[in-house]
Amino acid sequence: MLSLDFICQYPQVVREALRRRHEAHNIDEVLRLAEQRRGLATRNDGLYTSLKGLRAGARNAPAENRPGLNKQIKAIMQDIRQLELQIADVDTRLQLLLMTIPNLPQHQVQDDADIELRRWGEAATFHFTPLAHWELGERLGILDATSAAQIAGSRFMTLKGYGAKLERALISFFLDIHTREFGYTEIIPPFLTRRAAMLGAGQLPKFEEQAYACSMDELYLNPTAEVPLVGMHIDSILNKEELPLRYAAWTTAFRREAGSASRHQRGLLRLHQFDKVELFQVTPPTQSYAIHEQMLLHAETPLRLLELPYRVVDLCAANLPFSASRTFDIEVWLPSLQEYIEVSSVSNCEGFQANRANIKYRPRNGARAEYVHTLNASGLAVGRTMAAILEVYQQADGSVVVPKVLRPYMRTSLIPPAR
Repeated sequence: MLSLDFICQYPQVVREALRRRHEAHNIDEVLRLAEQRRGLATRNDGLYTSLKGLRAGARNAPAENRPGLNKQIKAIMQDIRQLELQIADVDTRLQLLLMTIPNLPQHQVQDDADIELRRWGEAATFHFTPLAHWELGERLGILDATSAAQIAGSRFMTLKGYGAKLERALISFFLDIHTREFGYTEIIPPFLTRRAAMLGAGQLPKFEEQAYACSMDELYLNPTAEVPLVGMHIDSILNKEELPLRYAAWTTAFRREAGSASRHQRGLLRLHQFDKVELFQVTPPTQSYAIHEQMLLHAETPLRLLELPYRVVDLCAANLPFSASRTFDIEVWLPSLQEYIEVSSVSNCEGFQANRANIKYRPRNGARAEYVHTLNASGLAVGRTMAAILEVYQQADGSVVVPKVLRPYMRTSLIPPAR
């Protein structure tokens, strides 16, 4: 969340950032309410000063003058109560408005065009007509959209046999890389989160309609592990020696994903329920920019080990996630679509989430607490990675070769063809 002081001091900076993001927000109402609040607070401070003087006078006044002074004191106290109610109302309206304003793009982020930074690997070539992963998975009996629809409706998937094994293998493989090679602490958080965590991570109020809510318990099904990982440190002050915090969390994520492009709704590409390993770091502000580049390499590593071709894209301001100041997308090649599809977003949120969730650190003993920076990355989205493996590693006989690094987890080198 942007601070009210920053918006009031640099309104043109905020307006320019919103223009770059193609956001229709108008901060005039924020500025108007801020000015109104300042006026109310000034009047309130003046009344408190008058009240203090009257009370001092009443204590020393002759008995015959006290009833009149007490009447004035009572009237001023009533005025103060009214002003405090008005201030509280303005504060509530301001907070709601501030919660809807996205993060500011970093200065090096382009305005209107994503920039491809690099590609790794060559797109697979086939000497036969390859199948899309949803067709291949159905033939192999490992992806079952029909039974999933009977259970939960459209855009869910039942994984069977080698499909379930491959999902489990990928989760373990991702967690092992990030914990053993890069020093992340493995986390399995609750899959339900309070509203405060959703607000802190920037999921609410913007994505309220995309979330699955358990209204009776005032809980939400986690849309990404980023939410509970932010929630772990709400209203906390960390010591500098603790930072950076590195978490690698596996969760099942739940999103309605309403209005998404139909071309990407087949198979495993855009489900309402999917597994993901999330990387999350809490850092001092001065370290976050270098760590952002490191996290990109961390998220790329599993794709290289799986030998899946991919590219890295630096998102433009108009395409940035709500909470991000800069984002790199990693996109894996999918033969069925003949295009790259996102498998990870690596984002630096700077102090945006920390401000919303009130997460601070002390740069040194006795120093004033400051907001930390938070960063997140998919490391990786499991379903989309599985889709790429099935398509890239398929064989003419309908079998699928298991990538070498997954064979110890799968205990096989081949998903056999359907009989």
